Amino acid sequence: MSTIRKKGIITTIFIYVGFLLGALNTFLYFKFKPEQVGLTRVLLDIAVLFSSFTLLGSNTVVTKFYPYYRSHHKEQKSDLLTIAFAISTVGFLILMALHTILEPTIIRKFSGKSPLLVNYFFLAYPLAFFLTMFQVLEAETWNLQKAPLSNFLKEVAFRFFNTILIFLFLGGIISFHIYAHLFSWQYAGIFFILLFYLMYKKELNMSFRISTLTKRLWKKMLPYSLFILGGNVITILSTTIDAIVISSLKGLDFAAVFMISQYITSIIVVPQRTATSIASPVISQAWKDKDMFKLASVYRKTSLNLLIASTFIFTMIWLNYDDLFRMVKTDPIYLLGKPVVLILGLQQIVEMGTGLNSAIIITSRRWKFELYSNIILLACTIPLTYILIKEFGMIGAACATLLSRTIFNALRFGFLLKVYNLQPFSYKTLVALVIPVVVYALVHFTINFSNPLLNMIVRSALFAGIYGYLILQLRVSEDVQQVFGTIKKRIRNLAGRN
Repeated sequence: MSTIRKKGIITTIFIYVGFLLGALNTFLYFKFKPEQVGLTRVLLDIAVLFSSFTLLGSNTVVTKFYPYYRSHHKEQKSDLLTIAFAISTVGFLILMALHTILEPTIIRKFSGKSPLLVNYFFLAYPLAFFLTMFQVLEAETWNLQKAPLSNFLKEVAFRFFNTILIFLFLGGIISFHIYAHLFSWQYAGIFFILLFYLMYKKELNMSFRISTLTKRLWKKMLPYSLFILGGNVITILSTTIDAIVISSLKGLDFAAVFMISQYITSIIVVPQRTATSIASPVISQAWKDKDMFKLASVYRKTSLNLLIASTFIFTMIWLNYDDLFRMVKTDPIYLLGKPVVLILGLQQIVEMGTGLNSAIIITSRRWKFELYSNIILLACTIPLTYILIKEFGMIGAACATLLSRTIFNALRFGFLLKVYNLQPFSYKTLVALVIPVVVYALVHFTINFSNPLLNMIVRSALFAGIYGYLILQLRVSEDVQQVFGTIKKRIRNLAGRN
């Protein structure tokens, strides 16, 4: 856990810097027309959905089978990454071949409420291709213990490029048409930066000859890849369908409101993304070594730490939500997003509080359950999303997400408990849930200044101070205690030098 914790802290810093840039971009997006904001968000969702198909499960294959290739090839070049790139390229070519079939459906479904999306739909393809290539290379950086680097590019550099484009558009230097085209090539930028970095460091050890190990393992790799493909497509479809359906039924302006609400709550999930990128190789190695104690420890600790992080972040958001929107003068349509933030925030807490169940299942011998559980998720998500959006609009989409993801995580929890006797909860889980509720009530009902900025500063400082004090005094998390101890020690050393 010490390795996970150290690299996790670095990665988390990078990701939160990215979120600060994302927050700046979101603020600047308020100066766009709502339908223009909706277009950029929906294009990204479509690209992510396309990428889940074009990957054909190759990035997960790189993570799962890397320990075997590392043992077999030692310092020699490996063909594992080469195979992953080849598979992903084939996947993208198949997608392009399907474009002629997709185009009439796109025009029919979106021309009424979202004509702008029809005009710019083709930009989803370069986004999807380079996102696919980046994800393959990202999996390799995880294996090389360089997850912070790929996270820096994905979270910071990608958003920084967008910040530059936004300023160019708002400054009148480029038109929205040019902005949209340049926006679609951002993943190309971070992919080539990562590629050239690994080449410069001589860590891109790709072989273009099929190894004897691949010849032995391909019968395991192929079905694994296909199952992961199905699971990935279903998972991504279940998480992107809401914005796509909203843009079809309600229009890009409402999609913009929903997706900005999604962005606000996506801040909550940052620690999970960090933990997944750092812990996945550890989990994969533990399965190879049949180290159930290590698996149980990672599962339990990540669940508790992610729950602590998610409840803290969500409560901070909810505590300051009204004051934030009082300060930022926006189109009144964006004020409709508050109940969406509440519901999606609760969903993120459920997601993080159940731990890294996906990473554990997907690298186990019972990895096929990943697909089965995702099929159930999709079966819940699609009808719920469509029916509830038609009836309740954006709030319906948020409710559909909360219900379907809760069922989904309950299934995974039950599976790991029954098959491997793994479960992440303890009495400390309950303590981690009670603390933010109590502290929120205390701060919310006692602090209320007329100045929104002052209100945010005082409330945030008081909440963070009391919350942190209780977490440490009650010794809720061993990892939090150790991180706090390390910080205290370094501060003392610094003070001693002065």
